[in-house]
Amino acid sequence: MTASVAQTKLGELTKPAELALAQLLSFDDLKTDQWLMRLSVADGAGAWESLASDTATNDRLIKEKIAQSTKPATELAVGYVGMIDWRGSKRLMAYLQYFKAEHEQGLLCLRHVKEASEAGRFEGFGGFLVVGACKNFWIGAKTNSTQAAR
Repeated sequence: MTASVAQTKLGELTKPAELALAQLLSFDDLKTDQWLMRLSVADGAGAWESLASDTATNDRLIKEKIAQSTKPATELAVGYVGMIDWRGSKRLMAYLQYFKAEHEQGLLCLRHVKEASEAGRFEGFGGFLVVGACKNFWIGAKTNSTQAAR
C-alpha cells in the first residue's frame, strides 16, 4: 500500500473516531480514570463496557469480547477520560483508540475535556486531535473470516 493510499484510509477514520469520542463523553456511567470499550457489528454499535486499569487484563478482555461476538466485529473503540500528560503538564483529556475492520491501522485520538455543569458529565472543548496511528491487530479480514467460520 502506498503512503497516500494509507493516509486516505486513515483519513476515512477521522469522522467516525470523532463521533465515537463524542459518544464516549455522553455515556451516562462515564467516570474519570476508567477504561471503556465498545464493540460494533454490522447491525449497530454495542454498549460501552468497563475495562480494567491494566493493559494485560484489558487486552484479554477485548480479545474475549471479540471472540464471543456472534457476528463479525466491524468497529472497536477503546476510550479513557482522565489526567493525561500533554505538552509538559497534566490535563483532563479524553483518549480514544479507534479501529475499523477493513483498515490495517487505527487512530489514536485526544480531546480536551472539562467537567460539565451537570455532575458526572464531561464536555469536550477545543479541537479533536489525531495524535497517531497504530496497527489494527484486533479486528479485520483475518479475524472476521475466523469468526465467520464458527
